[in-house]
Amino acid sequence: MPNDFKKFDHIIIGLILGVILPVTTMYVILKITTNMSLFYIVSNPFFSPIINSLKGGLLVNLGIFFLFYWLKKDQSAKGVIAATFVYGAFYLWYMFLM
Repeated sequence: MPNDFKKFDHIIIGLILGVILPVTTMYVILKITTNMSLFYIVSNPFFSPIINSLKGGLLVNLGIFFLFYWLKKDQSAKGVIAATFVYGAFYLWYMFLM
């Protein structure tokens, strides 16, 4: 295993955490506030106001980014930024093309 993985300083680590943790946060928010599934809300454009409120789940990426930045894990921080760009592209696609 590369030494970067052992030090948690790799783009893949940041990318995986940046993709999984916001979805988990959005799932928890939905379970607390409603009893609908995340897939049902994303597949039905009628619920776009709920999607707007779920954008707060991406604040988790901000926390992860600053944690990696503070710990001087720059490659992992880059992975979190890449995951946030993926979410941003998906959000733009959802808002304008669905």
